[in-house]
Amino acid sequence: MAEPADENSPQARRDFLKKAGAAGAAVMISGMVSGLFPGMAGAASGGIGADFADMDATGLAAAIKARRISPLEAINAAIARAEAVQPQINCISQTLYDRARQRAPLIDLTAPFAGVPYMVKDEADVSGTATHFGARLDRLMPIQQRSDPMIMLSEKSGLNIFARTTRSEFGILPTTETSAYGVTRNPWELSRTPGGSSGGAAAAVAAGIVPMAHGSDGAGSLRIPASNCGLVGLKPSRDRITAGGHSMVGGKINVSSWLGVTFCVSRSVRDSANLLSLLEMSGADAVLPPVGRVTGPPARRLRVGYVMNGLGGHTPDPEVVRSVQSTLKLLESLGHRVDERRWPFDGEAFLEDFTLIYTARARDRKKTIPPEMAALGTRILEGLVDPATLRMGEMSEDISDEMVARSYARIDAQSRAYFGLFDTIDILVTPVLLKPPVPIGQINGSVPFPILLLRLNNYADYSMLQNATGGPAISLPLHWTKDGLPVGVQFAGRLGDDRTLLELAFELEQARPWARRRPPVWAPAMV
Repeated sequence: MAEPADENSPQARRDFLKKAGAAGAAVMISGMVSGLFPGMAGAASGGIGADFADMDATGLAAAIKARRISPLEAINAAIARAEAVQPQINCISQTLYDRARQRAPLIDLTAPFAGVPYMVKDEADVSGTATHFGARLDRLMPIQQRSDPMIMLSEKSGLNIFARTTRSEFGILPTTETSAYGVTRNPWELSRTPGGSSGGAAAAVAAGIVPMAHGSDGAGSLRIPASNCGLVGLKPSRDRITAGGHSMVGGKINVSSWLGVTFCVSRSVRDSANLLSLLEMSGADAVLPPVGRVTGPPARRLRVGYVMNGLGGHTPDPEVVRSVQSTLKLLESLGHRVDERRWPFDGEAFLEDFTLIYTARARDRKKTIPPEMAALGTRILEGLVDPATLRMGEMSEDISDEMVARSYARIDAQSRAYFGLFDTIDILVTPVLLKPPVPIGQINGSVPFPILLLRLNNYADYSMLQNATGGPAISLPLHWTKDGLPVGVQFAGRLGDDRTLLELAFELEQARPWARRRPPVWAPAMV
């Protein structure tokens, strides 16, 4: 891709919106113990000591309830694990150790996740702390007086927050390499990215610091790191999660919640299922019928469709192709019917519209910048944020409300066509990414912008579709390359049908277990 003569001209910015593709800009409880999960008691039946680190969150909560380990012991053990691997993987942007230790004796032992250590992506408001968004804005960000609704619910469920995790700056890129916090590395191979934007969360869970961690997904930001780190990454349906807010307010699209969903990455399906049952809206607040508690595989056999090539027409890396083909064979062996499908709309046109909408959010965010920060001006901000962030802001200046409205209208039509696929299938299988985890340094905010866009378009191509349509999708760790790198496979469903995805995930987890796979950087072995 040749660099335009004047990158800063309005024409160059408009060309970007047409050519970049969404990938370039966007991808950017307890009663719930072994008795409720027949055949899955192993995670909660380990011995004393290091075995606690092998448990999933549901199993660890059961151990804490049984007083085999106290909340304070659990949080101190997690802190020790974090300190052991932080120099290698760099997944923490801020420690909240004292806060967690003070809270530990106050944990309600009847709460579903009583005393389970937890880490929060550095975009959620936690009372008494500042939120940094992966940028060098620490001194400019106010101390939050109130936590996000998601954080309050998470703490009410018994989770004990002890650190903030790294992320890409303002969630723009699908890697986690920033000038503010440095490079976050993949525990499976330190020379590779864990993905982004929830890269620190995924690296922490993959390395065994915690069994699950908070994250968010605006264009694949949970599913991409889950794929790269061998984890479960669920993006719930739009309007499913309490903290996500409603996508429609007063008959108009609420842009702040239209794309993004807050949830978690985990090592076990049951942890994601249990957390969803706690965080989903219910009663008068519910937009969708509640999923409730999902505890095992589906009773019925499913109609599975698959699409291999990306929305932009790209052909995946051979290892990615193998991951999908192997998964399809497994599904057939389990009795599910598998058929190939095609994208029911113009994929490249969709990518253009998604890119425009995603970029427009940068313009909208400017309106919320504190006056003291805006007063610094672009010249000062050049020293505080990465070049790619500034370029995104510049691009957004050429986007009118009319352009955004037209893109929303087209994506609405594309969404109807997408959900039409589910008239004849129950599940859609695709890759998560075009490639296995890419090397550190290949995609970050300091790479010249035209080169960065080219690399992005040849890396991420699938995951933003479910953010635009609102449908649920999950990345499951079903394949490892010959070099030992995880490659996730994506499963998507109709809007509101999160249950079918979780039930199938339970079945695949049982058929091809991943819980005992360990990366070379495994914190419990280092403490």
